[in-house]
Amino acid sequence: MWEDLKKSWTSGGMLYRLIWVNVGVFVFINSTIVFTKLTGIQLSENTSGGFSLFATAHLPTLLYRPWSILTHMFAHKEIFHLLFNMMLLWWMGRMYAAEAGSRRLLSTYIMGGLVGFTIYAVSVNVLPGLRMEKVSFAYGASAAIMSIFTATATLNPTKKIPFFLFGSIDLKYIAMGYVLFDYFGILGDSSVETGGRIAHLGGAAFGYFLIVYSRKGMNLVRWLEVVIDMIMSSIPSSSSSSFRKKFSFSKPTKKKIKTTRPPKSDDEFNTERKEREDQLDAILEKISRHGYDHLTKEEKQFLFNQSKK
Repeated sequence: MWEDLKKSWTSGGMLYRLIWVNVGVFVFINSTIVFTKLTGIQLSENTSGGFSLFATAHLPTLLYRPWSILTHMFAHKEIFHLLFNMMLLWWMGRMYAAEAGSRRLLSTYIMGGLVGFTIYAVSVNVLPGLRMEKVSFAYGASAAIMSIFTATATLNPTKKIPFFLFGSIDLKYIAMGYVLFDYFGILGDSSVETGGRIAHLGGAAFGYFLIVYSRKGMNLVRWLEVVIDMIMSSIPSSSSSSFRKKFSFSKPTKKKIKTTRPPKSDDEFNTERKEREDQLDAILEKISRHGYDHLTKEEKQFLFNQSKK
């Protein structure tokens, strides 16, 4: 089973990794809760705050846990909350990654979660009807996933989706249904629930405007993708060593017969170099648009060979 999980992580793409991070954080939080209940050991961080992984709109508390602005969108406490979010992420994430690429899937997820939390925090601190007497915490991937949902629906508004009891429905109408569900959910009695609905709507709005402005030539997540690229480029890659290990098996050696061929002319050399440069430019452009995971095996091999020159 562990080998299957490792294979899913390494070769499954960004969508699988997002899901596994959410599952891993869920297991950590609930395993820690089980540990504290069985042993009676009291930790400095209580369970209501997700052991500093949940975010809060209470600014003095947030200052002591700024990382929670990012970690809260990967954290779940209830099993059905996790299951529903991961099913929706899997459903929409596959379509979105196929259209926009793995890097855009990740940047949309993170920015949708950040925008959703920001709107939630501002609303709680500004709107009188959302003022809370005690510190409450926000957690879950709902705002991040709603941004992917609406972005996918904006890219493919008329895509037919089989829907139970209703036949095939345009994706845009399904997304509108989810948005309206959160909008009318604001009528709920709980301020915490209302704040969560507002966060969902913030994430949904971001996903919609991300696609609208991208069609006008504006990339709302460009700065984040630059940061992601910088982080990924700074991480040592073991791809070359694993590649050599994969193909470094022993075989009976045979004496090769050397063959000679006339040297290439200047025109042949320049033509081949121009073709290689054009192919490399096309691959790099594909990576910038759709991510490395969308390259074919031949394109990855070509990129690897060029990196060794």
